Amino acid sequence: MKTAIYFLICVLFGASLLGEDSTAWRQDGKPVADTLNMKSKNGFGAQLFLTESAQFFKDWNKPETPSLTTLKNNKAHRNVPLFSAVLFVDPGTDSKGSVDVTYDIVIRKPDGSIYGAQKDFVGLKGKCVVPAHALQLAQERMGIQIDSQDPSGTYTVEITVRDHVKKVELPLKATFDVAR
Repeated sequence: MKTAIYFLICVLFGASLLGEDSTAWRQDGKPVADTLNMKSKNGFGAQLFLTESAQFFKDWNKPETPSLTTLKNNKAHRNVPLFSAVLFVDPGTDSKGSVDVTYDIVIRKPDGSIYGAQKDFVGLKGKCVVPAHALQLAQERMGIQIDSQDPSGTYTVEITVRDHVKKVELPLKATFDVAR
């Protein structure tokens, strides 16, 4: 959790995350290895976080730096909505100035069966100016709520982020635990 928040803070305060080779996230100017929830390729990077805070999404476009509170010890609470926060940086722009970033999401129950799935969520689409190295929040997200009758155990959130202009696909994964 602390690592995820640190990366977000670095990005939001203008730290250089992508170096000249533009193939890896960076911390203090040094490459940081890909993780299950954070990857980059060909200058495009994506991160997946899980949060119970709907306020983060409301605060994203405010002038103040939003606060992303991720799950403490990857523990989710029953009957409390949980949201996927998909962040990305440096999407490709086509000759018309358009970007096209989408993602698919699958949530798996502790036994590996599918709890929920959705294809083609919009990360960012259409004509827009995206400043270099500026962190973007996906325009759409999935809410997850584990109800009383749902099984206890570790749930897995798998997403595949696609930059259709750069022709890059990044599979990301995060888990959360639900107690009885």
